[in-house]
Amino acid sequence: MKEFYHVSQCDLSNVNQFNLQFFKGRFTNEEHISYLKKNHPNGISQHGGIYLFANISIEHPNDLAIETVFELVRQLKFSNRKSRFEVSFGCKTLQDAIKINSQTFNGKGEIYKVSCERYTLADMNLLSIVGTVIDFQLLAEMYWTEQESANPFWEVLMENPVNILEKVNVKNGKP
Repeated sequence: MKEFYHVSQCDLSNVNQFNLQFFKGRFTNEEHISYLKKNHPNGISQHGGIYLFANISIEHPNDLAIETVFELVRQLKFSNRKSRFEVSFGCKTLQDAIKINSQTFNGKGEIYKVSCERYTLADMNLLSIVGTVIDFQLLAEMYWTEQESANPFWEVLMENPVNILEKVNVKNGKP
């Protein structure tokens, strides 16, 4: 198994493994349940639960557009790849995890060493809205084919199950 680092906003001290879930009770609209069964029959990840359930359009409209376009491009052209809604995310190195924690979670996340059997890499810096509609779609294609931007930041798309090995103690941005 390959080891990576995962940044979480939640305390995972009582969790041994990430698995796909169905989030029973969260999705109550019949159309939503039908959509999930059709598009994600094995369940969704925590990321999927957040983005498919939460109304993020008000606070983060770009995130909504990015997740939607990248998922549709995946479905149309790269259906052999796992959906971002079905994976857990990680970093290749502890330094990358510290950087994500600082920039994305304002240093409030917890870093865990994790392992998984299957994964792919994608350049997180391609997750952006730049230029024309064609440019936006081309960024999604680059993302799903593991191409890199001018300044790549690699995220690990880990297929579940993902084993949580240990919490990494980091103080002031250093292990």
